[in-house]
Amino acid sequence: LVNVGEFGGGESGRFMSRLKEFSDANSVTVHTCTADETPWVSYFRFAAAPAFRTWCIGMGLEGVSVDYALPKGEEKPPPLPDGIAALRMRYSHFGCNVVHEDVAFKYGVDAHSAKMDLKHAVEDMGGKLPAEHGHGTEYAAPADAQQRWKDM
Repeated sequence: LVNVGEFGGGESGRFMSRLKEFSDANSVTVHTCTADETPWVSYFRFAAAPAFRTWCIGMGLEGVSVDYALPKGEEKPPPLPDGIAALRMRYSHFGCNVVHEDVAFKYGVDAHSAKMDLKHAVEDMGGKLPAEHGHGTEYAAPADAQQRWKDM
């Protein structure tokens, strides 16, 4: 789901040109929502987190939801030890390096240890956890981020 903004500088036109160029060169289907479809598609993203939690409870599994930022250009998920994930869902904002990930762990896996494994994997890739856009609301911002904001 991509909402394209226009701020008076031709952003929307440039984006649509690049999207057409990309979709013409790759096996991609682009669907433009109607005005009636747009709000319903937007609601879908807010259903993912509660659906994940409900699925974990129904399956009797432990799960975690984390937000992390990966270095620019990094596309691959941070590696987890083999055989520990029952379900892994990753989603992000188009053009943004912040990833939201839900991981459900198989029976017998220590969810806290597995979450720390994920944290270290993100950091080993040069990423940060938690993601900066959650600082100050969901997480305490690191001291350097707090200082940068104060300096602005």
